[in-house]
Amino acid sequence: MQANLEQVTTLIRALPLEDLGKLREVIDEEQAKREKKEKSNWHIERYKKARKWLDEHGEEYMNKWVCLEGDKLIVVDDDGRTVYQKAKEAGIETPFIHHIVEEPKFFFGGGYELIRD
Repeated sequence: MQANLEQVTTLIRALPLEDLGKLREVIDEEQAKREKKEKSNWHIERYKKARKWLDEHGEEYMNKWVCLEGDKLIVVDDDGRTVYQKAKEAGIETPFIHHIVEEPKFFFGGGYELIRD
C-alpha cells in the first residue's frame, strides 16, 4: 500500500511534538540521499557525453588540452593550466579537462617463450 500526500499529512499532524523533530531528520536524510544519487547520475551522464565527444572529435584537437561540459567544447589550448583557469572563469565548478594524445596501440599476443642459450 502506498500512501498519498493527503494521508501522510494527516498522519504528520497527529504526531506528538517530540516526534516532529525525528521526522525532520528522516526527511532531511532522505532528501540528501536522493540529491546525492541525482548528482551522481548527472556526473555519469556528463562523463558519457564527454567521452562520446572525444571519440567523435578528438583527432581534430590532437595534442591539445580541452575542457568539455558534457558534449560541448568550452575551452581548447596548448596549456592545461590555461584551460583550467578559463573553465573556472566560465563558471564551471568541476571542469572535465582532457589532454588529447594519440592512444598507444596495444598488441595482444601469446605463445612466446624466452629462449636462453
